[in-house]
Formats: sequence, structure tokens, C-alpha cells
Amino acid sequence: MPSIRFGSIGNIQNNINTTPPLIPGVVNNNITPVRVTDIILDNSHPKFKEFGEWNSIGLIFYEDINLAFSAIPSIPTIPLPAYPLFPNIKHYPLINEITYLISLPGSDIITNPNSSIPYYLPPTNVWNNQYHNAIPSSNIPTPSQNQDYQQTEVGSYRRVEDNSTEIYLGKTFNENMDIHPLLPYEGDIIYEGRFGNSIRLGSTTKNAFIPNKWSSIGENGDPIFILRNGQSKYNSDPWVPETEDINNDLSSIYLTSTQLLPLFPASVNNQSFSKSTPPTNVGQYEGNQIILNSGRLVFNAKSDSILLLANKSIQLSCNETLGIDAKQISLTAEKIYLGSSEGIEGTKIQSVVLGDNLNDTLRGISTFLTTLSIAFKTATYTTQTPIGPTQVPITSLNAIADDAKTLSDDLLNIINGKNLLSKTVKTI
Repeated sequence: MPSIRFGSIGNIQNNINTTPPLIPGVVNNNITPVRVTDIILDNSHPKFKEFGEWNSIGLIFYEDINLAFSAIPSIPTIPLPAYPLFPNIKHYPLINEITYLISLPGSDIITNPNSSIPYYLPPTNVWNNQYHNAIPSSNIPTPSQNQDYQQTEVGSYRRVEDNSTEIYLGKTFNENMDIHPLLPYEGDIIYEGRFGNSIRLGSTTKNAFIPNKWSSIGENGDPIFILRNGQSKYNSDPWVPETEDINNDLSSIYLTSTQLLPLFPASVNNQSFSKSTPPTNVGQYEGNQIILNSGRLVFNAKSDSILLLANKSIQLSCNETLGIDAKQISLTAEKIYLGSSEGIEGTKIQSVVLGDNLNDTLRGISTFLTTLSIAFKTATYTTQTPIGPTQVPITSLNAIADDAKTLSDDLLNIINGKNLLSKTVKTI
């Protein structure tokens, strides 16, 4: 949810001149270009407390653009402060980038109607580059910098080909020569970060001069939303615009309408659908869908549940192990196949028994075998002898009496040990 901070500009108001600023052009709401010399981003900055502690975050210090790019050495001036204009959009400049100042009322406007302090706009697009737009502080670059600036009929442009730059951009910000800008298409609205992360509010653009990977079908104007973090490795020069690559970008989210996306699935194992029609392959589906693609996906519902609901099928497929851990697992369906769904029922595919009923039946068989064992052990037949009728043992039955008793005991041990009953799987 959005955060709300109750406070004031504090010392910022006291340190930023409440009279018209000391640079030409800022008064009367004119805008003035300046060069950024420093910025407060955390409490390690030496002027953090002086300008209001945490309320000073985003405050820049600047110098007059005419002095910054003058070939004649000038007397050092005290850096002047300016505050970001937009409260909800944090687009802070890098050191040596150019920004514009505008003079607007400060927090003491109630007591001082003439109060004005300088606010700054996002950095100027000097090099038409999303990564940085800094330029040296002198109009006479060093010899190694000269090769970075080339001249055309419309002015100079920057082409760093030696993977190095001598422009100071900040304490931790180092120029990455592999970051490409995004190629725009008609009507696109694109937001690009400095590190290969971007948002494209775009559409299908069939027959574009440079094709993309989402416009093979559908009609021009069909909407698409692409959120990407970490771009692919391209073979072109870093200033050449490129398009998103769903298979090779590090992490991405696609919201489609009619588009077909050439996604390579991590697993193509769908043998569980041998008795039914599997869902359309991820690289063949045409229509509105949401695709999340990354090296790893984590869905964590820390206070409630994860619900997977579908009108047709839900497919869980992987190349190694599928683990399900829970206090209780309930499967409800007209038919449930375990192990495989391939084959003819009654032969290769067999039904799961009702274990308690089977135990009752086996107990009855055990009791019956015990009775038979006793009968077999004493089984005789009557025969006439010279001295009269005589009982003669039936040796064939006497011989298997002990076997019947052993089988009865074995069945009883299985029944009493509940060896045939699963401790976790229950059915009806």
C-alpha cells in the first residue's frame, strides 16, 4: 500500500535560499539547465543532517551550466542545492548529468508568499540513451574521450567502442556497455531503467520494418504488456536498439491479448494426459494469457492460500521431482491414475483395493484355513479288514495340514500387522 510521511522539509528549507535563487533564469518560473555535481541518496552523505536527514533524500547539488562547460578555468563556487520536483516518481540524476531547474514555492509559502526554492526535473536526454546522459565537465574532452564523441550533420553523438568511459557517474554506478535501448514501435509507451529493466505498453505491429517476436499473428493494435528485468546478450553494438526476448531475458512477464509467443517450455513431459487432451503447448497458444518466465518462480502465500483454478486443465510438469508435502492431501475425481494412465484397465492398469474390506476377507480365509488344518491332520477313511472296520489316515490330507496352518498364520500376521493398509492413502 502507498506510504505516507508526516513531516516537513526541515533544514532543507533553511539551507535553500528562500529568496530568488542565485542563478540566472530560475526566478519567475523560468527553467535553467544545470550540471549535477552531487546527490544525497543515504545517510552516509556529509550533508545528510544539514539538509533535513531523511527528508533530504534526492537533493542534488549543481553548478551553472555555463561554468561547467567553460574552457576557461573559473573560480570554484559553492555547490547549490535543489529538490526533486515529483513526489511519487524517483528519477534521480547521476553525477555529471544535465537537468533543468524551476523555481516554485517552498514549505513556508503560508508565512512567506514570495518564498521560492529550486526544484529539478529528470535528467536531460543529451545522448538519447536510457543508461546515462552525462557529459564531461569541460568542453575540451581528454584524448581518450575524444573518440567517444562523433560529429554528424545534426550534432555530436556518443559511441563508446572501447568499453571504457572517463566520466564520473557516482560512487557505485559504473557504465555497462552491454545495455541496449529498446526498439520502439508505433504507439508504444516505454519505460526503461538504466540496467536492462523495462516496461513496454505496446501492441501487435505486423509487417514492421524490424519485426518483433510477438506480432506473427493477430491484428495491428492488439495490446500487449511486457515487463522485463535483465536483457539478453546481443551481438550488436550497445547503442543499437533491440526488442525483448522471452526465452533469453533473465526475468519477464507478458500479458497478451491475441499474440502467439515463441516460448520454449522447460519441460515437455505430459504423459499424464494420455487419457485426455493436454493443454495447448505454451509455444502454440494464441490468445490472452499471462506468462511468467524466469530461472525460478516462487509463489508464497504467507497468511492464506494459493488457488490454482482453471476452466479446463491444470498441468504440473517437470524434468526431475514433483514433491507435495502437507498434513493432508485430498484427491477427488471420477478416476485417479497413479503411476501411469497408459494401458487397458483390468490388465496393465489395475484398480486400487479397499484395504479394510480386503483385511476382513483375508481374516475369514485365515480362520477357514486353520479349521481345514485341524481337519486335514485327523482326516481318515473307513476300510474293512479281517478284524472289522478300521480307520485309515488320509495321507494326502495329513501331509498338507501343517502347510494350511502355516498359510493361515502368515495371513493372520499380515492382517494384524496391517501390512496391506496404507497409512496415508485413503479411498472410498
